[in-house]
Amino acid sequence: NPFAVDPAKWIAQLTEQFDGEDDHEDFLEAVKLEMYSDQVFCFTPKGRLISLPRGANSIDFAYAVHTDIGNTCVGTKINGRIMPLVTALNNGDEVEILRSPAQKPMAVWENLVVTGKARAAIRRATRAEVRRQYAGLGRQILERQFELAEKPFSDDLLKDALKRIGLSDIEEAMTRVGRGEMAPAVILEAIYPELKQIDPATSKGIKGQAGEGWFGIGSQALKFRVPGLSKRLERAENGQVPIRGLNSNLPVKFAPNGGAVPGDRIVGILEPGLGVTIYPIQSLALSKFDDTPELWLDVRWDIEDGTSDLFPAKLVVSSLHEPGTLAQITKIIADHNSNIERVEIEHDAADFADITVDLQVQDLKTLNRIMTDIRSCPVVSTVTRVNG
Repeated sequence: NPFAVDPAKWIAQLTEQFDGEDDHEDFLEAVKLEMYSDQVFCFTPKGRLISLPRGANSIDFAYAVHTDIGNTCVGTKINGRIMPLVTALNNGDEVEILRSPAQKPMAVWENLVVTGKARAAIRRATRAEVRRQYAGLGRQILERQFELAEKPFSDDLLKDALKRIGLSDIEEAMTRVGRGEMAPAVILEAIYPELKQIDPATSKGIKGQAGEGWFGIGSQALKFRVPGLSKRLERAENGQVPIRGLNSNLPVKFAPNGGAVPGDRIVGILEPGLGVTIYPIQSLALSKFDDTPELWLDVRWDIEDGTSDLFPAKLVVSSLHEPGTLAQITKIIADHNSNIERVEIEHDAADFADITVDLQVQDLKTLNRIMTDIRSCPVVSTVTRVNG
């Protein structure tokens, strides 16, 4: 705005520039252009005038006309020619917005627009779409949880149990499960209080022989041994050696960033006050314990063939950001009788996203099959397992 600097000086300069000119229309046109030099005026095909900041593009234009038009915008014609959506608009341009009901605003648009209205509308729409995807994922996780528990599930049953989990909206419950903010077992117990949450790491029904020097603590799915213990047993009276810090109530958990599944070579780290953490031998996190060999435990899997117990793993899927991508990935995981615990989506480019999936699988063979099937999806670029 020229008046924001010095209106008197601006008028004097403009008058001097046109002093002696007889064409007053040119003078008035120059005044208009100077006054609105920070704006562009464009038209819809029906002649509606749209005022936008200079540098605005067709996405800004679409949202200026109507939020729904912006949300469904897929292309643009400027003066009858198809142009990129990010093309800067000029005074007098006629802009036609091409739309599709299947279109959803992309998060990257927020960085391409210049108007606050467009930016706010894009932010709302992308948040709503992400929430919708998480709610859909949460529903799939819940349906699978209830199927495994052999219990019926419906929105009416969940609605009656909402107060018991401190929520008032079914979609909110679905979204929290999809985001991993609420365990599906919490909802299962809210609807069927007689059921108890089952932790795959401590579930019963797994049998095996301990063997020499091997013992069980906390988890029947695993057996532990202190390195060199068998030789100490030979020298000890009555064949018993006390192991400081180890008892049957010691908590056993899997590595927080990636977990471990049967088929992995694994090791246990005994941390005073924290219990035993199970890591796959290739985990990068083990390097911080290189100087404390006394914390290391030999660990082996002790699981019968055909067990239905599931164990934690983590995948990162790099894929095209297209509608239905997440649904394809979750279907593959479900088809392998595996559970999804949590999903996180991060957009790293206009058309690509990294999808981090915390899941539970039966064994390494199943996990490898899941990764192979996901890689076969046309929209997927890479699939990587996270090993901490």
